[in-house]
Amino acid sequence: MKKLVLAGLLAITPVTFADTLEHVEEEVHIALETIQQLKAELNELKAAVKMQGEVQEASMGKIAKAAKKFEKIHIGGYGELHYNDHEKDGGGKTKKVDAHRYVLFFGYDYNEKVRFRSEFELEHGLVKDTVDGSNGGEVELEQMYIEVDLNDQTSIQTGVILVPVGIMNENHEPPTFYGVERNDVEKYLLPATWWAAGVKVSHKMSNGITFEAMVGEGLKGATTGYIRGGRQKSANADASDLAYTARITYTGMPGLKASLFYNHQSDFTQVSTDNIEELDIMGASAIYNFGDGFEVRALHVQADFGGKDESGAFFTNGFDEHQGTFLEVSKRMGNIGIYANQSIVSGEKVSRQYTVQTAGFSYWPQGTNTVFKINYYDKDYSSESQNDNDTDGFDMGIGYEF
Repeated sequence: MKKLVLAGLLAITPVTFADTLEHVEEEVHIALETIQQLKAELNELKAAVKMQGEVQEASMGKIAKAAKKFEKIHIGGYGELHYNDHEKDGGGKTKKVDAHRYVLFFGYDYNEKVRFRSEFELEHGLVKDTVDGSNGGEVELEQMYIEVDLNDQTSIQTGVILVPVGIMNENHEPPTFYGVERNDVEKYLLPATWWAAGVKVSHKMSNGITFEAMVGEGLKGATTGYIRGGRQKSANADASDLAYTARITYTGMPGLKASLFYNHQSDFTQVSTDNIEELDIMGASAIYNFGDGFEVRALHVQADFGGKDESGAFFTNGFDEHQGTFLEVSKRMGNIGIYANQSIVSGEKVSRQYTVQTAGFSYWPQGTNTVFKINYYDKDYSSESQNDNDTDGFDMGIGYEF
């Protein structure tokens, strides 16, 4: 019996083993196909991840490049709004509001030694054609130059440049000075803001002395000798007669900034056939901060005209020699500052010879570069013939810089 069972098992075993082997081979084949499919999907996933990484890396590279370029861009500006309430002794009141200036700065650093700077300005709120030019406003390109550092001490600027004279011509942002309006000495005798197309070289020494020299477009004034009216503002400027400016500044003593400056032009009108010839403008300025916010500013300017024939009224009446003196005392206590100043002006005609006194205070909210100003205003003419034009009143204004 046992032999019969053993014989039966031996008879069916090859068939069962064969079936099992065939099933295993089929499972292995399916497993291999699955592995190949998974491997293909894995390769596709790796390729996708790699591509995404490359795209992300490229994107990050573009962002980093743009950010690096943006770091080289400089944007800023300043502006001021004025309210004036004045009354003349002879009668007549003036009350006006003026969006005097809106200015935008733009600059770009090409590298550590080469940079571009510009300043674009809108004056008096709008630009409008008028018959008499009143309330017309102006759009002006006040600065546009390339500056190159030749070494650590010497640099050169070329383009439209502010002329290196006085206190305010290069530093006239509203939060940096007292009083709603700019002082008349620098308004009429220098005249701020004064810019010209040309070339300027600056050299700083380790002892606190800086030398500056500039050659550029000259003034183109009338025979009346009105200096401010001679500014050409680099607008199709007549370059027949160039102007030359030099300044030396000392900052070697803590709290002190003192300067001597000189500007020469051989023909103020740039017309060889009229009587007016050379104009020399010279002056000295000083700013001294004693500490604790107490500061004194002083400026003296003299402008001398020459002529072919000096027998005319312009010369015999002394209008060819202009003088101006500005003195200011101020005290800043935290965010509030008080001041008093005086401007003595002697210009090209009787109505340009007077003294202006102002006093008031400024408030810088939370110590920011925004400012609120108010001041008393008093103007007294030197000639008795102008007594009716003596004026007093007050000014208010806001300003900012960023």
